[in-house]
Amino acid sequence: MGPNDRLGDTVTSHRDTSDGLVRTLGPIAAGAFVVTNMIGSGIFTTPAFVRVATGSALGSLWVWVAAGLLSVCGALCYSELATHMPRAGGEYRFLTDGFGQAWGFLSGWTSFVVGFSAAVAASSLGVMAYLAPLVGGWDPEAPLIAGLGVTQGAAAASGLVLVLTAVHCIGVRWSGSLQTVLATLVVGSIGVMVVAGFSTGNGEWSGLLARTEPRSSWWVALIQVSYAYAGWNAAAYIAGEVREPSKNLPRAILGGTLFVMVTYLLINALFFYALPEAEWEPTIAVGHLAAERLFGETGSLAVSGLIALAMFGSVSAMMAVGPRVYFAMARDGVAPRFLAELSDRGVVPTLAIAAQGVLAAALALTGAFEVLLIYIGSSLLLFNGLTVATLFVVRRRRRRAGADGSALFRTPLHPAPAVIFLAVTITAWINGLIDAPLPTGAALGTLAVGGTIYLLGTRLGWFQNT
Repeated sequence: MGPNDRLGDTVTSHRDTSDGLVRTLGPIAAGAFVVTNMIGSGIFTTPAFVRVATGSALGSLWVWVAAGLLSVCGALCYSELATHMPRAGGEYRFLTDGFGQAWGFLSGWTSFVVGFSAAVAASSLGVMAYLAPLVGGWDPEAPLIAGLGVTQGAAAASGLVLVLTAVHCIGVRWSGSLQTVLATLVVGSIGVMVVAGFSTGNGEWSGLLARTEPRSSWWVALIQVSYAYAGWNAAAYIAGEVREPSKNLPRAILGGTLFVMVTYLLINALFFYALPEAEWEPTIAVGHLAAERLFGETGSLAVSGLIALAMFGSVSAMMAVGPRVYFAMARDGVAPRFLAELSDRGVVPTLAIAAQGVLAAALALTGAFEVLLIYIGSSLLLFNGLTVATLFVVRRRRRRAGADGSALFRTPLHPAPAVIFLAVTITAWINGLIDAPLPTGAALGTLAVGGTIYLLGTRLGWFQNT
């Protein structure tokens, strides 16, 4: 038994000597991070906003299909990048290698503020919206303390974030096992819900063809849906902890994305079957409303519990994978050094996990779900597009170096998936800026703040390797 072999968190021979992390995750555990990252608050909170934005059920479904295919294109590109650079960090690692440290820093900064912390906050608010019917007499919108401006639901969401922060500080084996269990429970329960829902006969398909006046553009709807699909790249963030990355990373990223795309279409179809056109209003808890019509009040409580569990799994997954970005940045000397500290027992970046948890808990206290939705979606689209563009850089370098890439995953039909992803992303982002300037513009504001921090850091010597 070696010096790193610990009870409950055994470390054997898979330590990544470049990062200090441990390769303990197989394809199932890595895929579980993808599935639980994606199937969370997005699919159970955004369908109503998308239906209202597009003005029709069919239009809404086309948005979900388009976003799913866009995610598949991105997943193919990320799979090649992840096998080329199988280390912790995700977009930060890819952009640093492709375009330089400044772009990598901006990606990591955006991940910290938006991609994970804001997304965790939004998802935790969704958990409370679905838990509310299960707690008799509890109104999550009631003020915590009169005049404070914080609701009880927002406070509870903030508390949930802090609890999961502590849980994921235990160790990566524990995190992987937890996400595998959550993924199994969530997928199995959703399958039962969909089959049982269509079997009740309590819905109708007449609303599928009904149309109302769209409240915003198709492109804004695509940005909103991109929040629900966020997470297809989750395995790339934990690439430094996946065994046999050239084989297991593509399986986890692409397999998880395709599975979730089909699941999302089935869930949307169930919601449209359950709710007539007149009942579609922008509301977070659309899943509870649909379940109430299909299963009655008692059955809807069980479904609300299932949805809350799915969202809990999503929050948990994001709490685990996000800190690997800040860990990688600190290892490279472009983030505070303490973020690179690993625990002795669990071999996890505990201080990075704690830093993200504190910010996410603070954002959850705002309770601003819909604004967070577009803010997150537009920010993620921007950096997903930039990351996919690095694939062209990586391939050009390999050709010039005469490197043999036969052992790596290669994106099928390249460059088509990358070109499609970039074209749609740029178009959606520009239209989102026109139609929803404040939350979309806030993504640019976050970028500007990150750029200012980077410039100050390089001039004042805050960073060690610039």
